[in-house]
Amino acid sequence: MADLNPIIQMKELGKEFKGSQGNVRALENISLEVMPGEIFGIIGLSGAGKSTLVRCMNFLETPTEGEVYYDGKPLSKMKDAELRKTRQSMGMIFQQFNLLAQRNVLNNVCFPMEIAGVPRRQACERARELLKLVGLEDRETAYPSQLSGGQKQRVAIARAIATNPKVLLCDEATSALDPNTTKAILQLLKEINQSMGITVIIITHEMSVIEAICDRVAIIDKSHIAEIGSVSQVFAGPRSKIGRQLILGDAAKKVEFGTGRLFRIIFDGLASNEPVISNVIMACKVPVNIMYAATRDIKGKAAGQMIIELPDSEQEIEKVLDYLKRAKVPYEEVGKNDL
Repeated sequence: MADLNPIIQMKELGKEFKGSQGNVRALENISLEVMPGEIFGIIGLSGAGKSTLVRCMNFLETPTEGEVYYDGKPLSKMKDAELRKTRQSMGMIFQQFNLLAQRNVLNNVCFPMEIAGVPRRQACERARELLKLVGLEDRETAYPSQLSGGQKQRVAIARAIATNPKVLLCDEATSALDPNTTKAILQLLKEINQSMGITVIIITHEMSVIEAICDRVAIIDKSHIAEIGSVSQVFAGPRSKIGRQLILGDAAKKVEFGTGRLFRIIFDGLASNEPVISNVIMACKVPVNIMYAATRDIKGKAAGQMIIELPDSEQEIEKVLDYLKRAKVPYEEVGKNDL
């Protein structure tokens, strides 16, 4: 992936909205690259600017400054016809599905092909292929009101990829779904990414969505990019305050800490089944108190952090730290205020 050119590139992007109370900066100095074929996540709290960011990617929102490049071409320099054609190669799915209530499932999937001028028979053939892909081949005559939330989102996905896009933009696509349906939709997006080579960009406020399928993630906070990296890197050692908040949550601050010294162990690629703490206790014969843990299995590797308390004995602490060094487990001493 390193020698490929980005399919989407944002350079020093800004977006300002004019309102009755004055101007509001929704995005400030955004620079990022999305590589062909990857699943790229953008996460942030409500109001951070992530939905505006995704709408700037296809120029549904025109940036106030900076530039968006698609396949190396600046969107701001495109004439209307070229921009419309470019948008056809960027499918989009939304939280509320946005299906046409008066059209049945088959005709919802056909809709973007009608706009693109695809003959009716060809559009219906393609729509039936896609409904089979998303597991709804038996519901083509149903209307949106007769479908569950997960089925509606599957129709929306089929519709979004009907024009063979290179990129699929997913704006909070699983937020309205229950956990089991969310898991199934994310698995479908992963299959589409792998089988069709479509680049997937996922906008979400849920870290579980990012860890489930994304290769890389950008964390956005108060209109700025706080950090970007591979999912395993960001989970193992979030550099920004918002990153630590999203990954660790507030749980670490609620722990009643004891009197010993605290160390943060960073899991950044060990096999997820490796019993690090058990090994430390057995090898060093030192009691280890686990104060907090936020570790996850990401593609068979452990990613995340654990806060442990060691006895207030220099000799015992040195034993444990020497063991961690030999085992190549990153660590750092922390105080309660660092968490």
